[in-house]
Amino acid sequence: MNKKKINSRTIINDACTNFVYISDKLKEFYPGTYTRLTRLFDEMDIEWDVIKGTKDIWIRDYMPIQISHDHFLVYKYDPDYLKETGTKFLTDSKTIFKIVLHHSHCRDIRIKMDGGNFVVCGDYVVLTDKVFRENGQFLYDSDFCNYLKAVLSPNLILLPWRCLYPHDPYADVYGHADGFVQWTGGNKVLMSNHRESQPEEADEIRSRLEDAGFEVTEMLFDVPNPSKDFNWAYINYLRVGNKIIVPTFGIPEDKQALKYIRAANPECIVRGFRMRNIARNGGAIHCITWNINK
Repeated sequence: MNKKKINSRTIINDACTNFVYISDKLKEFYPGTYTRLTRLFDEMDIEWDVIKGTKDIWIRDYMPIQISHDHFLVYKYDPDYLKETGTKFLTDSKTIFKIVLHHSHCRDIRIKMDGGNFVVCGDYVVLTDKVFRENGQFLYDSDFCNYLKAVLSPNLILLPWRCLYPHDPYADVYGHADGFVQWTGGNKVLMSNHRESQPEEADEIRSRLEDAGFEVTEMLFDVPNPSKDFNWAYINYLRVGNKIIVPTFGIPEDKQALKYIRAANPECIVRGFRMRNIARNGGAIHCITWNINK
């Protein structure tokens, strides 16, 4: 059933963005990837810049959320998966934001989360329910749900996330919505191949998206020897306006993933970008970029 959209609270989506930032740590930690990626930005006429003073490459997770051309939301970035490292990798995004976009307005919200757990799908905002645990709330606590809707969007979709065995090498300890779903326009979304590892959870994710009125296409792969090390990451692609960069890995799934994404975004220019080194550390192209409308 299609639910009523509330256009007055529409947040900037990837199709409306025109500029990309990357962390200065990308050049320091992965100089080859930095050179190839920025060269690809130039080839695709994507404007970009480097943000200095960051503490790690995952810029998506700590930079603010753009809600209009010159208004941003700053959340508290203090993820549980970095607790053992102290403040070594915790970037002070508010200070950096004031330097980079000093002309824009920035509002603090009382939510602990990661930017990767915030996906705009048309007039909807998608989070995983890890946000409850991160903020010390009971799962689906009604007061906290209302607060999320008040500060983020009244059109909120919460996806299930469970990590029962965090030490499993294939466990999703991050709980980021950008590892599950991408909006492709209208009422259509692409969904990751989560079914291949967690079929029951994938059923629930699909159900919640469909309940909100979305038509869901799952990126499932038909290859002899699936690569669990990498094939989860295709959904973590970057869209800037009508240009898309898809992580690739030199595996059979690459061709099928590009076909899915091109079919779902026929109006876009789609390019692949090899990044096995980044994906081995739990993220892909969407994680290491921060695209906004300038």
